[in-house]
Amino acid sequence: MCGSDSIRSDSLVDQIHIAIFESNSDKHCGYKDRIRSMSTHSNYHVHFKWSNLKDTTISNPKSGLGLGPVEALEMAAQGWNGTALLKDFIEGPIAVKGGKEIVPNVIKAVQVARQRGILIVWVVRENDPLGRDVELFRRHYYAQGQVGPASKGSPGAELVEGLVIGEGDYKLVKTRFSAFFATHLHSLLQGAGINNLVITGVQTPNCVRQTVFDAVALDYQPVTVIVDATAAATPEIHLANVFDMKNIGVATPTLQEWTDFKA
Repeated sequence: MCGSDSIRSDSLVDQIHIAIFESNSDKHCGYKDRIRSMSTHSNYHVHFKWSNLKDTTISNPKSGLGLGPVEALEMAAQGWNGTALLKDFIEGPIAVKGGKEIVPNVIKAVQVARQRGILIVWVVRENDPLGRDVELFRRHYYAQGQVGPASKGSPGAELVEGLVIGEGDYKLVKTRFSAFFATHLHSLLQGAGINNLVITGVQTPNCVRQTVFDAVALDYQPVTVIVDATAAATPEIHLANVFDMKNIGVATPTLQEWTDFKA
């Protein structure tokens, strides 16, 4: 999701990302406890440290306040950008292993986002039935008139059970890994005053990673990936990509940490 706590919802397997939180057991502490210090002045900043990451200070360009990931998400300028969990990516022939396991966490994350008044952006794939707008390496799925994955109007392009686009949510269609590539997502978020993103979905090395890196390149801050609400083909692939995202300043709390913070 992007903006004021936004959820991205492309195909769950292909676009909803979950980041698995890594920490050393002797250093692990609650989400709140990672905030290290805060001045008492009105023009304050929050200095925080994530496990296995360097100390970091984040400034919110909209408010002038230095905020940690959750504080920024709690403000009006929040958005949840989640690549949607489509049936083809969770249950179909190109399903992502581990995708089904994260569905309950994505459902919970959506519920929390709604309770907090966070804008939810469902980023979904709705490909041309003939595959004309699909990446070249996937076009063989649409050969000889067969209906390929996430074809517009097909059952596989529907959200998995338990995920429903609600009133006030926004649906965004994409045809590539990144939710920002060849879409109007950036202008949508800028127009809504959103500069903080929370991302869920599948899969981690494709849609999640590409969207996250584009969000960082576009100076969204903070960018948060809920680690156990995203998934990949294997835990090793998932963790390797989470590691790369951490290294560019992306916050990677668990769903429980994100939910409990300022609950």
